[in-house]
Amino acid sequence: MNTFGQNIKEDFIIENGFVCVNHSSFGFVPKEVFQQRIQHYTKFLQNPDRFTKIDYPKYTIEIRKTAAEFLNADFNQCMLTSNSAEAFNSIIRNLGLTENDTILYFSTAYPMVQNTIQFMTSNYNVKQNRIELKRQHLEKQKILSLFEEQLKTQKITIAVFDNISAQPSLIMPIKELISLCKKYNVISIVDAAHGAGITVLDIKDLDPDFLFTNFNKWAFCPSGINILYLKEQYLNKIHHNTISVQYGNGLAKECEFSGTKDFSLSLSLIDGVNFIKKYGLNQIIKYSEDLAWEGANLVAQIWQTELLVNDKSMHSAMVNVKIPHQDQNYCRECQKKCFEKYNVFLVVFKYDDLNWSRLSASLYNTISDYEYAARCYLKVLKGEE
Repeated sequence: MNTFGQNIKEDFIIENGFVCVNHSSFGFVPKEVFQQRIQHYTKFLQNPDRFTKIDYPKYTIEIRKTAAEFLNADFNQCMLTSNSAEAFNSIIRNLGLTENDTILYFSTAYPMVQNTIQFMTSNYNVKQNRIELKRQHLEKQKILSLFEEQLKTQKITIAVFDNISAQPSLIMPIKELISLCKKYNVISIVDAAHGAGITVLDIKDLDPDFLFTNFNKWAFCPSGINILYLKEQYLNKIHHNTISVQYGNGLAKECEFSGTKDFSLSLSLIDGVNFIKKYGLNQIIKYSEDLAWEGANLVAQIWQTELLVNDKSMHSAMVNVKIPHQDQNYCRECQKKCFEKYNVFLVVFKYDDLNWSRLSASLYNTISDYEYAARCYLKVLKGEE
């Protein structure tokens, strides 16, 4: 792994002096991907009519085929969307749900997912069933037990769950959750926003009804590239959430053109996947997961606190560490001060009445980044800055 760490940092577009321990929110782009991005954008600007009307429909096939191969899915079931919100809304608002339907989800679901479910409740009277996950529940078998109990005892139409949750960040047992959905005849929707590039997503093996994943977070692409997978039986039921000129011409066409935008952006998916192939997905995952685990344990040692979960198998390249302060507002104030004074940003969130920080790792990180982040934030917390 000598290729990674400080040796590769100069190959990324990262502000000089910025110490990043939050790769997971937006991701960072390699210079070679960025240079290709400029070439694609220039080509689009030079002749937007030709690019959009003639070239882009051919490009989208190549992009979707690249994504399908990377995710081990069928090409005709992989659609281009801009982000997870666009993908999830396109699914959930086109399934014809009514007051007779119930959506099951975990309390750790991303706010976008929870807000969209609330929209369905407020506007279509769809019922919702929320499984509360507390600290004592954060074990694989307990999560599965809580999930199956609801499927057994309640009339559930759809279950939505993360591949890797955001806050707190934990690997969810999606293969088993999908199997339980099949057992109880429930539609499965996997939020794999944290998926492509940081875990092996084998869709043919997992076999969900729906799955969407960002390529900007961990697959080294610019923001605005997402893939929506859906089973073939839903291809004629789901429409893009933005109704535009291609409405009714099939989901692939609707996703291809949902309104005027930078049509060159999605070509970066090919460049990001090629970057991953150059170094090897398994090698990238191992380096990032091991460093996040080592870094988080170092932070916990410096702060004299603890990790949220001590089972390494439940963590990806993001690990949660308890912040040594009870006041949430103060912790957020210190987050801002630390960012302004030391140019390092730590994710701060409240979970189960305690304050936590989520620390992530990517190829360009080294253990010194986590020591720096921990000591800077602690200084601010103690008012020593």
